Amino acid sequence: MSFEQVAYLARIVASIGVIVSLVFVGLQIRQNTGALQRNEHNSTMAQWTVIRMAIARNRDIAELMTAGLQGERTMDGPDQLRLEQILAEHVWAAFHIWDRTQRGVFPKGTFELTCGPLLCGMLRTARGGAWWHSAKYAGFISWIRLGRRRRVRQERWSVRRGESNERTAEDLTKRCSEPLTGVLKG
Repeated sequence: MSFEQVAYLARIVASIGVIVSLVFVGLQIRQNTGALQRNEHNSTMAQWTVIRMAIARNRDIAELMTAGLQGERTMDGPDQLRLEQILAEHVWAAFHIWDRTQRGVFPKGTFELTCGPLLCGMLRTARGGAWWHSAKYAGFISWIRLGRRRRVRQERWSVRRGESNERTAEDLTKRCSEPLTGVLKG
């Protein structure tokens, strides 16, 4: 075997080594991405669980939610503030689930099958609807609406491909005023 043949053999072995290394790095990136998505999913669900468990464990909060949303009792200032804060937390948590569903972290339809119907049910009530009507243009909800503009280029591309699922406050208002079957369609 000549020196030239050994050099060619070394190049072939080096090329195979580079390819194997790239495949290994690709697999590691895929595993790391999966782990990050699971962590983000678990974090979001843990935040949502805190809200749900606060209602489940605290009868006062549960009564405030049921009687307050239905308009069954008059509410003083502190109770009204508490109800508005709980509604804001629900919307904030629902937004995170919606956002992660849109980004592909959660499977398609997660929002529509989990917190979407609950949120729409709350916004269909007397006080929930009144709160949503005033809140959708104020505070973090308007920030959510404005923050969506960051994805304008991505959204334009999705619209061209016919893949747009973007929802607005008006769309949520419309969908929550429809029967529940309209909400579950996605």
